[in-house]
Amino acid sequence: MIYDILFRAALVGILLAVLLSIMSYFVVLRKMTFAGVGIAHSAFGGIALNFLFGITSYILPLSFSVIASIFIAFMYKKGKMSEDSAIDLIFVFSMAFGVFIMSISKGYSANMLGILFGNILAVNTYDLYISIFIFILGFLFLNIFFSHFQLITYNEELAKISGMNVDMLYYLFWITLAVIIVLSIKLIGIILVNAFLVLPALVGMNMSKNYKGAIFSAIASSVVSVLLGIFISYLVNAPTGASIILTFVTLWAVSAIYAKLK
Repeated sequence: MIYDILFRAALVGILLAVLLSIMSYFVVLRKMTFAGVGIAHSAFGGIALNFLFGITSYILPLSFSVIASIFIAFMYKKGKMSEDSAIDLIFVFSMAFGVFIMSISKGYSANMLGILFGNILAVNTYDLYISIFIFILGFLFLNIFFSHFQLITYNEELAKISGMNVDMLYYLFWITLAVIIVLSIKLIGIILVNAFLVLPALVGMNMSKNYKGAIFSAIASSVVSVLLGIFISYLVNAPTGASIILTFVTLWAVSAIYAKLK
């Protein structure tokens, strides 16, 4: 029984880690490292409504996060607001709304720790199927548009001249990011999810100077962090999300030393 739980947790963790690692490459290069915080906390409003209505569906958290991501992209592109300002606006509204709703919901205090820091060992078969579905769609999406995102990241003006619909791709990037982050909340929680949008790219860039090597290193470090983190948390009965992130930070430190020595 326990091995089934650990297997599901590891598989879901690996699937999400691969997608987040690829997204991390663009997030760090575009200096959007605050994005994970904003979108993850925007899901808090939907999670609070789940508690209020006594449901466990992804629909409400996902809806909140997708709407938030579209709002951030729209305000940046059309509203002449900086990404950080738009993210901060969504952040404070969603947290205030979520806290207000959860304060009148039953059992919110008992589940708060799991929401904030995640509980990958609570992943069920339904979560696994959803993760596989999102992984397939996300991987296909990134495979199709990877070169587009890469050109937009390095030279947006050249991308426009090349005939790319930069605005549409920008919206799609934010929506994809929102979907993956919402699924990851159950893995490592709202507070820690942003680490998986920053640490993979930092490790990858320490290990390699070309983008292929950086992404491969990012994915490898994410997978190792998930597996070791789950094993450590099971071994010492520690919070899984925190164990994964502490493992990841250790890998980053090792990669930073390697880059310095190299």
